Amino acid sequence: MPDYKNNDPRGWCGDPSRGAALGRSTITGPADFSGKLCLRKIRLDNGGYDPNGTYFGHGVPLYWYADEEGEIDGMLRASDRSDARDQVLDLYPKAKIRR
Repeated sequence: MPDYKNNDPRGWCGDPSRGAALGRSTITGPADFSGKLCLRKIRLDNGGYDPNGTYFGHGVPLYWYADEEGEIDGMLRASDRSDARDQVLDLYPKAKIRR
């Protein structure tokens, strides 16, 4: 199972002493990726921060998707898991989505 902390931005512009990072970078794999992707809803605290202390703000629920090898790692906003799954499959039509 991929680890959500692997692509953690570790502070503003990579410097934790400057405060929280705003979002995460996306690692985009090949469009013909046919492996398994993990899809997970990320809980945000009352301030809009994820468990790593990265700021995302509030709004539509936040989802994270990634593969085991770290070649794909991204975030998206979706109304529910089904919507998130559809968005990921738009990016990687051959992928298999797992929990």
